[in-house]
Amino acid sequence: MRAMRIRPAAALLLSFGLLVAACGNESNEGDESSSTTTQPGGPTGGEQPEDQFADLERIAEPDPCENDTGVSDSEIEVGVIGIESGPFAQSFGAAVDGIEARIEKANEEGELGDRTISLVTRDDTGDQTRNGEVARDLVEQEDVFGVIETSNASNGSAEYLAEADIPVTGWHVGAPAWSTYPNMFTFRQGPADDPEHEYTDRNAKLLADRGGTKVGLIGVNNQASALFLERIRKSIEQGDFGLEVVYENGSVPPTQTDFTSEVEAIRDSGADAMYTGMDLLQNAALRDSLQKAGIEMKVTVFPGGYDPRVVSLPGMEGALFGVEFFPFELERPAFEEFDKWAPAEVVRGQVPFVGWLSAEIFIEGLKQAGVGCPTREAFIANLRLVDDYDGGGAFDPVDLSEGFGEEFPCVYYVEVQDGAFVPQYDGEAFCGDPITLE
Repeated sequence: MRAMRIRPAAALLLSFGLLVAACGNESNEGDESSSTTTQPGGPTGGEQPEDQFADLERIAEPDPCENDTGVSDSEIEVGVIGIESGPFAQSFGAAVDGIEARIEKANEEGELGDRTISLVTRDDTGDQTRNGEVARDLVEQEDVFGVIETSNASNGSAEYLAEADIPVTGWHVGAPAWSTYPNMFTFRQGPADDPEHEYTDRNAKLLADRGGTKVGLIGVNNQASALFLERIRKSIEQGDFGLEVVYENGSVPPTQTDFTSEVEAIRDSGADAMYTGMDLLQNAALRDSLQKAGIEMKVTVFPGGYDPRVVSLPGMEGALFGVEFFPFELERPAFEEFDKWAPAEVVRGQVPFVGWLSAEIFIEGLKQAGVGCPTREAFIANLRLVDDYDGGGAFDPVDLSEGFGEEFPCVYYVEVQDGAFVPQYDGEAFCGDPITLE
């Protein structure tokens, strides 16, 4: 089995705060992708009609076959855009390991008939300008058939890839582009295409369900965290769950680890529920400080960081984590396949498995297009018509056209109990209802 990039646990733990946007379904700073809408075949201006896929028809394999760009009789070239260097690498780099593992499984088991997938990987360093540059290189110089992307900078290439009708699968990381351009397929369902106004009441409902009444919101001083907390506050204000925001602080420096003053302010506020938008170690430090001060929260929700190495950190006991696929503790066949094909050094954690799922849906797109003669056009149209996609058994089935452009309402939750993750709600997804934020 191939050599893999191994990332130290400590480095991964330090950087999970960068995943707030992904797990909370928030837009990234600098997003400009929601200004246009595309249909399969090219971009069109204006708002997305609710029935935009009503006339979409399945496309058959061409007969006789004429290989599409990136396809030969023995190989399909696929581009990968990941983050392997720079400040975001420790948060997102392990996703490429998951992509490679899933592709190796497909190649070794002959899932695509006479063809195997060859990956051409590019590092965009988490920079939108660089993201656009590497996407053009993959399409115009490497002639790839499609792209698998697990970067927080996908807005940098989204419009270009849509105009070029390139199939794209991957991790949305909160970017509305994945709910705007129909050539882009996240492995489950993306955020709303208008995240500043469209949302669900799931977070407010969760806090109330766990017994919270007075809510504290705390995050770092950046745009993603600010929008994340703002949307939760608005959903609380517009909902009818008996909740009140009594403490809100979005000015925490990303390097802060001493929360003495914040703990006193939280005590004075009377907060009994907490939602954070900080680095995982900051979350742990805050919660540890609260517990040492004798302040017990009825519920504390961390938006990211689902990894077996975090449960031993101080302050983790009792914390809730949200995740977009079934909890690993349920031991689904999809997780067994991941364990089989990923080297032992790659942990069964959120980020590597997201990479696996990003490749999984690309492989599904090729199968839907027809392994005998896959075309880009058939990949985009036929995959969009799938109404029961479950990521190889990794989550409840979703319809890849219904709900496109809307905020996905359901998340799976785990709670740290006695130093281990325990699935909540019997392992079923916890869902909210759509709301429009003012």
